[in-house]
Amino acid sequence: MNILIKDHQIGVDFWNSKRELFEKFYGAFYQFILEHGGKDDLESHNVKSVEDFYNYADWNADGKDSCYAMGFSFHKYYLTPEEGGKIENQPESTFIGYCYHNNLFTDFLDFLITFFAWWRNDEGCTCFDPYNHADEFFNSSWAALVDTSKLFYLTSETVYHWQSFRVKYALDHIPGVILQHPTKENPKFWVAGYEFLGYIEEDGKQLANFKRKDNYKYWEVEEKKIHKVYVKDYKKVDPA
Repeated sequence: MNILIKDHQIGVDFWNSKRELFEKFYGAFYQFILEHGGKDDLESHNVKSVEDFYNYADWNADGKDSCYAMGFSFHKYYLTPEEGGKIENQPESTFIGYCYHNNLFTDFLDFLITFFAWWRNDEGCTCFDPYNHADEFFNSSWAALVDTSKLFYLTSETVYHWQSFRVKYALDHIPGVILQHPTKENPKFWVAGYEFLGYIEEDGKQLANFKRKDNYKYWEVEEKKIHKVYVKDYKKVDPA
């Protein structure tokens, strides 16, 4: 079925699948790197096309694991590190700031910043005594890019068994990703992060109507109550 959606557009802020969002987001990142002097960097890692770039986001790319290759190779293009940073302060000279200031992937970026904190706290990277800012998305360009790649690579079925429920849920429910397309037999339309309100008529056209329903905000409030003590000898691989 060819469905029109009120105030939304598939391929812009709604996505037919998680894979489609991955290709749009990393496709735009690849193009950004090319346009910001990164052709030699790409080719030095044998990335000569956008398909190569998608493959480079793999868990085991370039002989590394945990999506580290993407982080080590291209983090300097991803964001500008800033302790206590906010997305509105990111410059357009790096990809996240470019997206924000040009209204690209707005809802996804808001979700991504939250997801990053959950992931880092699950991993034990974050300490609060004293606070090391490890759960802040803008604290490290390397960590942000690595964990963005993990978000796309993993599902609730393939992620570590010890991950929290909220991380497992979020991996399969990125806001804007269509979970069930409507059919003639079943007109229900399910989109992660949204409540389907039914169909309306506007200018002689039938439009699917949605209301944003954020299922993630209430999980944020517990974070600063977690007591984790800083361990100075904890493994550090982050170059950023």
